Amino acid sequence: MQRLFFVVACAVLVPALSFVQASAQAGGVGTVGESSGDTLSLSLGEAYQRALSQSPAYLADRQELEIARGQLAQVRVLTFNPEFEYQAPGIVGSGILGEYQASLSQEIEIGGQRNLRVRAATLGVERAQSVVQNAARQTLADVGQAFYTALAAQRRVDVARELFALNEQLLTATRIQVREGEISTMDANLAEIEAGRGRARVLATEREATSARLELQRLTNVPADQFVRLEESEAVAAPLALGVDSLVQLAFSRRPDLTAQARATAQSETLTRLAQKEAVPNLRFGLFLEREELNFLSTSTPGAPPLQSRRESPRLGIGVSLPLPIFQRNRGLVAERAAQAQQSQYLLQAAEQNVRVQVTDAVLAYRSASNEAEIFEREVLATARANQELLDIAYRAGKVGLPTILLLRNQLLDAELGYWDAWLAERRALVELQAATSTLDGDFDLNLTGTP
Repeated sequence: MQRLFFVVACAVLVPALSFVQASAQAGGVGTVGESSGDTLSLSLGEAYQRALSQSPAYLADRQELEIARGQLAQVRVLTFNPEFEYQAPGIVGSGILGEYQASLSQEIEIGGQRNLRVRAATLGVERAQSVVQNAARQTLADVGQAFYTALAAQRRVDVARELFALNEQLLTATRIQVREGEISTMDANLAEIEAGRGRARVLATEREATSARLELQRLTNVPADQFVRLEESEAVAAPLALGVDSLVQLAFSRRPDLTAQARATAQSETLTRLAQKEAVPNLRFGLFLEREELNFLSTSTPGAPPLQSRRESPRLGIGVSLPLPIFQRNRGLVAERAAQAQQSQYLLQAAEQNVRVQVTDAVLAYRSASNEAEIFEREVLATARANQELLDIAYRAGKVGLPTILLLRNQLLDAELGYWDAWLAERRALVELQAATSTLDGDFDLNLTGTP
């Protein structure tokens, strides 16, 4: 029976040691519910590209740019259309047939309003470009967070499954030992409890992995029923060679949300000047043509009865009108636009403060998470693995029993799960720092250039 117990020990310990090493170094990983059917391999870079090219939410954000371009195209043409007017009196009543009046007029802005309106719309397009770029930044941050969350969740599933399989092996062995009278029923019950806990842990981690995978597929527009294989690649190093102040300045120069707010401020200032110019009345210039028939009496012979004559009199003329700005001088609109411009300036200052805080917090969070992950990898996991090796030696010598095995097994499980939690925290903090400094986009071509 001693030999049987040694065989059980080897079945328990050796796979555990090899699994810990393999799970920490594995490259690709399959999601829960893997099948041999339609499989999509997805790296982080591919997930980024899919989100920017296929995500309905991001594509909807891109329409803001097209809206702004349409507004610019609209203001580039003349604001007012020509007006044509025609009158033909005499159709009904006492008028004389053949008379008419026709006119063509055009309202002209003389205060430079059109140029300001085009300038404001151009700034609107530039602002929309920055808004779309910021939407891309946020989309990439969400995808990065979701990708690493799904990857870590699957690693936890792998850990739970492997240790559950080891618990099942141990349970089978203990049942044999109970029948042989080598161990007590209490020890066998301990194995039963651990096997049940392991089964529940597998179900819980699988549920978490499924939820994380579906969130990633939502962000990348992958059908929910498609199997996805995540491929881990080397994470891009955080730009920590620079100090916090330098990273803040880097963010100031790259963050599209700051650029968008600066464009909004410039646009508000332009609209304020436009409101001031709109107080200048517009000139209306026109041409008119009229034809009038004159009836009069004349006598050609003295003493003869008068004769009725008709004479046509067409006339061509010009007309100019200019409203007098006495009552309406746009003072209310000017005050409103000026307040909006000041508000936009304050919002820009607030955005800069937020960026400074975000970058500083992201740097501290990444440093803390990186240190924690290093502690788990070099100390916690290393100690847990060393304990397993010592347990193997002690087991062979018959110096430890089932409770000790289960205790060290749980320690190994906690260390492994803790490592992946720390790994995820480090990756999420890395994504947050890259998003805060706007260094996530890399070489992605957002194709935002061009004019209508």
